[in-house]
Amino acid sequence: MHTRSTLFALTTLASALLTACGGGGGGSEAVKTSLSGTVADGYLTGATVCLDINGSGVCDSGEPSAITTAGGKYTLTGITAGDEGKHPIVVSVPATAIDSDNPGGTVGKAYFLSSPAGKGGFVSPLTTLVQQKVAAGASVEAAEGAVKALLSISDNTVSLFSDYVAAQGTAVQTDATAAGRYARAHEAARVVAASLQAGYEAIQSDADAKAVHKVLLAQAEDALTIQKATAADSTNPSFSTAGVVAADSPNALKKMLAFEKGAAAAATQAVSIDFDVTAGGQPVACGVALTGLGTQATSGQVKDLRFYISNVLLIDAQGRQVPVTLDENANQSRDVALIDFEDATGKCPTSTGTAATHTAITGKVAPGSYVGVTMTLGVPVRSADADKLPLNHSDTTAATTPALLSSGAMAWSWQSGRKFSKIEFVPDAPITRPSGTTTTWNVHLGSTGCKGDPTKGVVTACTNPNRMDFSFAAFNAGTQKIVLDLAELFRYSNLAYDGGGAAGCMSGSTDPECPGIFQALQIDLASGLPINGGAAQKVFAVRAK
Repeated sequence: MHTRSTLFALTTLASALLTACGGGGGGSEAVKTSLSGTVADGYLTGATVCLDINGSGVCDSGEPSAITTAGGKYTLTGITAGDEGKHPIVVSVPATAIDSDNPGGTVGKAYFLSSPAGKGGFVSPLTTLVQQKVAAGASVEAAEGAVKALLSISDNTVSLFSDYVAAQGTAVQTDATAAGRYARAHEAARVVAASLQAGYEAIQSDADAKAVHKVLLAQAEDALTIQKATAADSTNPSFSTAGVVAADSPNALKKMLAFEKGAAAAATQAVSIDFDVTAGGQPVACGVALTGLGTQATSGQVKDLRFYISNVLLIDAQGRQVPVTLDENANQSRDVALIDFEDATGKCPTSTGTAATHTAITGKVAPGSYVGVTMTLGVPVRSADADKLPLNHSDTTAATTPALLSSGAMAWSWQSGRKFSKIEFVPDAPITRPSGTTTTWNVHLGSTGCKGDPTKGVVTACTNPNRMDFSFAAFNAGTQKIVLDLAELFRYSNLAYDGGGAAGCMSGSTDPECPGIFQALQIDLASGLPINGGAAQKVFAVRAK
């Protein structure tokens, strides 16, 4: 609960007499007040709290601020009386902050919190969701009701502005008691905090903090929706934080942020980016013999060669990343492109392939001069536009699903997801397995450990997103192309042997063939997140046309 303490300027008797006599002069000091409260996921120590007087969404110089102490306590002083109820509270949680849910350990990754004006007594991830809805025009009451609905809490005696840590005591997450419902609120707050942490680092440097908050909090709501829908017992909703990653890849977040800031409307300059495939200098196509691949210099042919590219941004000389809005056609939609090199000849079967190919991305970008490019191998969770259409996990038969995502050959078994890559290689000799042999070494990249059901309209998130971000600081679309090198993709792989599980690597974290493929793609196999933005990857390279 917050407290106010009013400080009055004192005048001396002599000055009062002078004023009464018409002598002296001067004015009175503004009345000041203070504001106290608590900040939590668990109680947070070492976080910066401020009164967001200018509405920027961050703590700016000159705004009343304080650092939280033990128990998440803070006190803001020097506030002009009346302002404490006019402006929201903003909290910057650094990576070094301590969370009482993890005694002695730091939170590890920075994030932010907030709470509506007049509601600074208890600030948490849940009040942050409420504030986002208030900022969009909702009343505090309506906003709180909407967030409580996400948590399946209908009890009017339970407030999201109450200290759920203290109120839950030792209760478990049940509807049996108010304490149990507060315990559920606390667990939901952990889900939101984890979602904010997962994506904040990638876009926190952007000057438009409000747009950053909107993008990340929308994904945090998705995480809560998934947790609610996949609760083990629908009569006793449970919000386990285990593994769910609500944030997309850093490039996807940058694309969403650019859209929020209106970048798509400025895209009028045509751009075309060509792709090609080689194998250590050898041209690659269906029916073409390849040699010297993998750790055993294996020979063979490709059987399939398709992959999705998304989140294309061009880089200008100042390092700004500007989104490319892709043209809409059979192979491009919602800023996702299906790059297709298979043509149903040679060992590329007509049963799953097509004669048509698609080897260039076309679109538009804001007018300017660009020196580099960044993009993602994979399909985003949602489109970056205002529709926020489900993409990676969507019903292939739905009318809203783009044609390029309706291909059965690119379908993925994980909750109606997509294969980000369908690269298949057939060695000249059969592939040895612990028991028997097989003919095809597959690289099927896709998200795994997924929750949700898109066929029932439930959003989906996955423990391992497995999207590959990569960029080139020097790239000229007019004179250069982007080349996928199969020799680099298979550099750490024995294409003559398969140690078990799915044939080749199908993104399983325990599949013995996946460590080498993920090393080449620079994706962390344990988390499914890009390693340093893919800076060390060599699978994709820039070559002259």
